[in-house]
Amino acid sequence: MKHIFIPGDKSKKPLLLLHGTGGDENSLVDIGKMIAKDAPILSLRGDVSENGANRFFKRFSDGSLDLLDLAVKTKKLLETTYELTKTYEIDFQNLVVVGYSNGANIAANAILQEEDGFQNAILLHAMPADNQPQDFLLENRHVFLTAGVNDPLVPFPKTKALVDLFQNRAADIQTVWTEAGHNLTREEIEDAKLWYENLGAEA
Repeated sequence: MKHIFIPGDKSKKPLLLLHGTGGDENSLVDIGKMIAKDAPILSLRGDVSENGANRFFKRFSDGSLDLLDLAVKTKKLLETTYELTKTYEIDFQNLVVVGYSNGANIAANAILQEEDGFQNAILLHAMPADNQPQDFLLENRHVFLTAGVNDPLVPFPKTKALVDLFQNRAADIQTVWTEAGHNLTREEIEDAKLWYENLGAEA
């Protein structure tokens, strides 16, 4: 997968950036730097093209998710990330995934579906995949989730269902709800920054 790596202070938890539909490996870099100043940053480009727009997994023409492709791409994302963390000498277990929209959806799926998935995540405007749920506990996973209650692409009930999935399996989850739509707000980023700093303090 195409990616960029920005070296940083190795005492800080590194970030893995996963963009939304139509983005690329550069889309979230400024936001990543706002959340975790001077932290190492690994940013990936989704390798699925939807009419020229980059995504991390396929969806059907009606907007529904291709769950078979999601499962394959989720495993590929974890394998690729693990390999790149070895290449750049950063700790996979310490990674904080920052995903927006499509990137947040595959990050959430990696936590919910894979026992060796990500440990820490900032999920910006995510929704559940509605695939077969797993039953392993998520008590060592830390998740910060933000959403806009007026988001036309990710309705409130969808986000609430995702929150419930994490809570029901004992994940440590913190949520921030704004009056915004699908666009990111400064409030979300500032709150994500505070969460990241507190996560580092707990480590």
